[in-house]
Amino acid sequence: MLKAQQNDDSRAVQALWKKYLKTRDDQYRNALVEKYAPLVHIQAARLSRKLPAQIGYDEICSAGYDGLIEAVEGYDPSKKAKFETFCQQRIVGAVMDWLRSLDPQSRTVRTFEKKRMSVREMLDAQYGRPPMHDEIAREMGISQERYDQLSRISQLGREVHFSAMDPRNGSDSRGRSGERAWDIGDPHQTDPAAKLTRSMLTEYVTRGLSREERLVLVLYYFEELTMAEIGVVLALSESRVSQIHKDVIARLRNRFRDKHLEELLT
Repeated sequence: MLKAQQNDDSRAVQALWKKYLKTRDDQYRNALVEKYAPLVHIQAARLSRKLPAQIGYDEICSAGYDGLIEAVEGYDPSKKAKFETFCQQRIVGAVMDWLRSLDPQSRTVRTFEKKRMSVREMLDAQYGRPPMHDEIAREMGISQERYDQLSRISQLGREVHFSAMDPRNGSDSRGRSGERAWDIGDPHQTDPAAKLTRSMLTEYVTRGLSREERLVLVLYYFEELTMAEIGVVLALSESRVSQIHKDVIARLRNRFRDKHLEELLT
């Protein structure tokens, strides 16, 4: 029965690939992306275990989907490469590109900034006043032209918040405006407030859990993976995953006595 269902799924996917490769229609591409979405969640879970805690699982998934879309669009079956293998490389590559983009400044600029700060503090103490740019450049052993160039690049790499940009008139006395030109709703997208609420709830409920325990809850309740699938992702047996889940839920029920949170955990 199960084998027959798997064969039917395989034929359906092959038919979908034929339609997409022939037409390049976004409808078929999106259907393939949806079909292979679990690959993103699996890779995101694996990478999440290796990355710092401040890098969220949802953020990794978002970057991974870019890689999945690129993989579907760039896949060539004639090269005999299995799509899952080709896709996983693209997903990991997209996540790595995203991580690199989080730091817009090169190592040279970061080193320059660190040294400039140190020299500025030293000269400030020595002169009893803020040092001039040419004095800092001379102490750093670089030309004034090079100093100015690195300073400009450093400034370009600084973060600029949207709240500092207001293309409309009518701001209040503090320079704030009640409307933004980019605040255009998309009824076809998930409400960002709902996504934020989910993220905050996940963070609150799983606070104090280990990375492995957090992933078990996220993959089971949010990504709807089975215990067996989670075991494959985390390199654990299905029974071990089930035991982790049971232990965590018991601890959370003991921690939260509030009726509403009790309902969430049932």
